[in-house]
Amino acid sequence: MDILFFLIGCLFLAETIDLFCNRDFLIFVSDTINPADYDIKKVYSVEKWLFAIDTLASYSISFHLGGMTGDFVMLAVIFATMIAHWWVFKSPKFRVPGRTPGGKKKR
Repeated sequence: MDILFFLIGCLFLAETIDLFCNRDFLIFVSDTINPADYDIKKVYSVEKWLFAIDTLASYSISFHLGGMTGDFVMLAVIFATMIAHWWVFKSPKFRVPGRTPGGKKKR
């Protein structure tokens, strides 16, 4: 499990660096999410910090920096950031005005 959290931390770190450079290689790779539906600046401004938190938490678990209790706390932090990631993509605050999910324009 240590190597798994280390590799996930590396993936999170790569995405964090890309988001701080205003690029992306992980978020919009699927066909289910259309980047045109979202205000990319707003999404990146929140997601870069969420991925930074995920990176630190994954490395903390990988290296057992807080012992067993610390590992469980970091797992709770990762779970909380996953909820925040979900909220970003479901919230109308991060969508382009006048667009609905799927790229359809409101009448």
